[in-house]
Amino acid sequence: MATNALLVTGTGGTGAESITQIGANITMPAGGPWLIHKIWGMVAQDTAVTNEAVSGGMRIDALSGDLSPDPAPGRYPLIGCPTQMSANFGLTPVPINMFDVAWTAAGKAVLSLSYINDQGNATAPIVAAGIIFGDSIPEKRPLVFCDRVAVNLTANTEATIGTITISEKATRIVGIMATAMKDGTVTADEGMIATIRLDSADIKLPPAQFPCTNGFSACDGTPAGGGSVGSPQFIPLDIPVIGGSRINCFGTLINAVTAGLDVQVYIAYE
Repeated sequence: MATNALLVTGTGGTGAESITQIGANITMPAGGPWLIHKIWGMVAQDTAVTNEAVSGGMRIDALSGDLSPDPAPGRYPLIGCPTQMSANFGLTPVPINMFDVAWTAAGKAVLSLSYINDQGNATAPIVAAGIIFGDSIPEKRPLVFCDRVAVNLTANTEATIGTITISEKATRIVGIMATAMKDGTVTADEGMIATIRLDSADIKLPPAQFPCTNGFSACDGTPAGGGSVGSPQFIPLDIPVIGGSRINCFGTLINAVTAGLDVQVYIAYE
């Protein structure tokens, strides 16, 4: 069986130490047992507010009781962006928070992912979170071959990024990385987090929903300066493929934006 990934997006809470479920419950595919080996999250300020950090934790809950061991208390770091002192601050990059875990989930097990506010916020942040799982833990392998597609996204509905046709000699996908970079005019109060999805008519891929390596917290519209993004990292995968398979890549923003976000998807294979 191949590496799988599921995610949810939504908004967090506003009260200090509030716990807010992100999106709907996640139901594992039938067939299990599944080894959940990574959990990840990203949080960004969607409205520019001075003197407020956006940061906290994410919590996983096994609603059906079909995870072993039970992950409770299941609280993991979710670092966002620091406070801004000036009314004229630029976009602040926010990182992906990804951690290795080890839970066994039954087929059709139900779980939820929540955001825990460190402190109160005037407006709720946007949050994406997810899990990566399969029948085994993928081994980190050299990136022998790698290809990419890219598009500028503006909508909060799924859009086509492009199609990657892998080599006729390929036997497996070994890694994926999606990047996000703000381009064009900056508009006030537009936080940006993008997620991607893979599909194919040639091989069995779903579910295959993955994060970008970073997002951006909102600015106030008259920015002075800005930050730099962190070093991107490939997520190890182990997905058997048929040589020449076409991999369709799709992207979605949590919220629509005025000027787009450049999103690239890189697929490494051997």
